[in-house]
Amino acid sequence: MDRAMVRERKASAPSFTGGLAERIETVAIRPQIVRGPFSNYLNANECSILIDLVRSVSPRVMIEFGCNMGLTAKRVLENVHTLETYVGVDVFRDHVPTLACQLSEVPMEPGELAAGDDRFFVLVRPTLKLRASDLEPCDALFIDGDHSDEAVSYESELARDLVRPGGIIVWHDHNNPAVEVTQVLRRLHKRGWPIVAVENSWLAFMRIGDAA
Repeated sequence: MDRAMVRERKASAPSFTGGLAERIETVAIRPQIVRGPFSNYLNANECSILIDLVRSVSPRVMIEFGCNMGLTAKRVLENVHTLETYVGVDVFRDHVPTLACQLSEVPMEPGELAAGDDRFFVLVRPTLKLRASDLEPCDALFIDGDHSDEAVSYESELARDLVRPGGIIVWHDHNNPAVEVTQVLRRLHKRGWPIVAVENSWLAFMRIGDAA
């Protein structure tokens, strides 16, 4: 089966199969489902969980690596009222991703659907070319862009530099066999990062300020 098809189909109805949870703590989160529409890659349950996690740190600034057309950003901004700034990062339409299964995910107009919110800003640049000095410190950071081992590893380290104490990092697509997020999270967990998986989803998170 085509890897891109696997990813898109499962993103619509993620199932928890063990994997990462065998290595790290797993928690259940039962959010109140927010009003859609939702991204093709982050369904109603996962988007609502993300909003609950982000809300829990009362963020002023949030960054998303892989904002795509900006639909998730739009939902978060509608539901997290402490946010003053949301920075969506993505690539130009001619970008060729590392993983072939993500080719169909390259946005035509990064952040377009959230552009009407004055708190939203888009930065069009591959994350591997970003440095911490290119972005302001934040309270929440969502990693959902290039899902290659190299990119997720780099983005995770970059997130540690950017997220303030008391903040949160959230990853999407752990336990997705079509991409390479899970192997990165397992390595980070072995290094002592207090990553927690959310059952019945493809989300994992880490609170900054926990022992790591």
